[in-house]
Amino acid sequence: MEQLQYRRLIKVLEHVAGAREGELYPVLAEAVAVHLGWIDAFVAENPAYLALESDGQEQYLTMFRPDFVEEYVERWRLNNPFASRDGIACLTRRGVATLGQLRLRATEPERDFADTFLRRNGIDDMLKIVIRSPATGAVSTLGVPFDGDRRAIEPSDLLMAATLGPLLSPYFNANVVQSPVRDLTSAEPTTRSRPTGCS
Repeated sequence: MEQLQYRRLIKVLEHVAGAREGELYPVLAEAVAVHLGWIDAFVAENPAYLALESDGQEQYLTMFRPDFVEEYVERWRLNNPFASRDGIACLTRRGVATLGQLRLRATEPERDFADTFLRRNGIDDMLKIVIRSPATGAVSTLGVPFDGDRRAIEPSDLLMAATLGPLLSPYFNANVVQSPVRDLTSAEPTTRSRPTGCS
């Protein structure tokens, strides 16, 4: 990783370290936007497909419109490629995955999620980062949507993401709530017998 990239990561961590209790999400979202160019990043706490021992209640911390979140819950949640077998394998093994990477082996409903729902809302690709609390073992993810007309996911973004996830873990020991929150009732994801596309 280049020195400039390290400096950007350090800036993000400095902002996060200075966040007041209960204000981690808005500080983190602003820090990754300013220093990494990751606009509209959101946190998913307790995603059912990664936190299988949990009570199945996802909580989203996001600035997305309420109707976007509601449509996701009501129509698209079970077709989320990150909850597929390939998605879980990538996120578990590497701590990071992209929608474009998973789309290569996606089912038709999963491609429809990307091509219809996300693209209609200006999202052409998405970067997902796993963050595990070392104190509680709780799992969160940081999602970063990308508009292909404005910016594509670069190899440097993947490197930043793989490095940032573990560095953020200590700050997720406490509840990160206190900002726009959407509660999503989760169902067990359907597992599919497909070869993993995560290298």
